[in-house]
Amino acid sequence: MKNLVFNFNNKTIVHGEPTRVCGIVNVTPDSFSDGGRWFGKDKAVKHALELIEQGCQMIDLGGESTRPGSSYVDIQEEIDRVVPVIKELKEQVDVPLSIDTWKPEVAKAAIEAGADIVNDITGLLGREGMADVVAQSSAGVIVMFNPVIARPDHPGSKIFPSFGGEESFSDEELKSFEDMDEITLMRAYFERAIEKAHEAGIPDNRIQLDPGIGFGLTKKENLNIIRQTEVIHEMGYTCFLGVSRKRFIQNILDEAGFNMDPDTETGYKNRDLASAALTAVAASKGVEVVRVHSAEEHAIAATIGDMVRLAENIEDINFTAY
Repeated sequence: MKNLVFNFNNKTIVHGEPTRVCGIVNVTPDSFSDGGRWFGKDKAVKHALELIEQGCQMIDLGGESTRPGSSYVDIQEEIDRVVPVIKELKEQVDVPLSIDTWKPEVAKAAIEAGADIVNDITGLLGREGMADVVAQSSAGVIVMFNPVIARPDHPGSKIFPSFGGEESFSDEELKSFEDMDEITLMRAYFERAIEKAHEAGIPDNRIQLDPGIGFGLTKKENLNIIRQTEVIHEMGYTCFLGVSRKRFIQNILDEAGFNMDPDTETGYKNRDLASAALTAVAASKGVEVVRVHSAEEHAIAATIGDMVRLAENIEDINFTAY
């Protein structure tokens, strides 16, 4: 396997290093887990700084919810939500900032404001021009596998809003995707997205891949992709994984009899404990970045997962009695 790196704005993430925890800041009134809590510049900046203080080494900012049933946000409105936050954070911290958007106009404005990475949930296939925006900058791009685009008629896809991308695959290709297993489909999607990136002039070392957990995937498909994240490394790229508070996690714990009611203190906490358990799994498998809503649980989980993965390289010690 070649040396895997992800470069953006003179910063680098290298495969084999400790897993980075990326904190989510939703500058929206309607995101699925914390809609409205950080809506507005001052609240969003404060939350980002708290996440960094609690252990996040990266921040992912979004101005539009992409949850099932969410509504489209006008381009200028999305820009107005995120750009002031980016500018303020760039003055206060030096951690990488990514902009979570599938709209090239928003990405361009965010990059000009100081964003280091474009996190595109359509993997450059949603709207024409996104690949060019990234190519004309020194920013990196997170290319996500989006089953909603690849399988528009799948039951899991129909509950999501449209993300564009209708011209990315032929009718024949879309038909072949219907019965394709999730790993093969993910590879096919990434191959088309990477081709798009290369055509625009984005080199491999400025691309990171996201397996798209939660986007139109079944419970089993989500878990199977997490189990096989090494596929992304085998393709020659670093991995960005977002599983925090996803619905399949709630389903797993609901079926096991745990309280998952977010309106109760225990249920709210259990979502993050379960999410952090998957962060430990991801870190043990060498995933480079995990995207999370809460910091402390995930920072601890990533540390434990890293130590399991890097056990051969750490200093050995003997313990004294308690």
